[in-house]
Amino acid sequence: MADTSKMTIIESGTEFDGTIKSQCGITLSGTLKGQISAPSLHVTATGSVNGKVNVAQLKAQGSVSGEIEAEAVELSGRVSDQTVIKAKTLEVMLTQPSGGLQVTFGNCELHVGEHKQASQGDKKGADAHRKEPTTEKNIVDTVSNLMK
Repeated sequence: MADTSKMTIIESGTEFDGTIKSQCGITLSGTLKGQISAPSLHVTATGSVNGKVNVAQLKAQGSVSGEIEAEAVELSGRVSDQTVIKAKTLEVMLTQPSGGLQVTFGNCELHVGEHKQASQGDKKGADAHRKEPTTEKNIVDTVSNLMK
């Protein structure tokens, strides 16, 4: 069971390259490259994560890249090119630098919602119920519509 009273903190100016498996949440203000497994990951505005991330909750105000798998994702920072995000829920927070609204996505792939796994014998039926992943273009169109 996850310990919610403790946090693993990686401060600004700290760089870590490797694998982190934690029973408690991680707050990242520095740079982390590699594999991350924890109940939650909070990437602050000065933080950067690049690698394979498997968490229940991701709150990213800084930079994320790699393969992200989470139950809930809240993005308000930067998503780098070649990033894949798989989540049941996705919330994109618009930032307001210099009076304008902004969200930055590189060339990435997003999968949001439940994805049904089908057996080999039911592949044709699974294709009929398959959800198409939300793509960068859909997100840009959605954000553009919000700002009108």
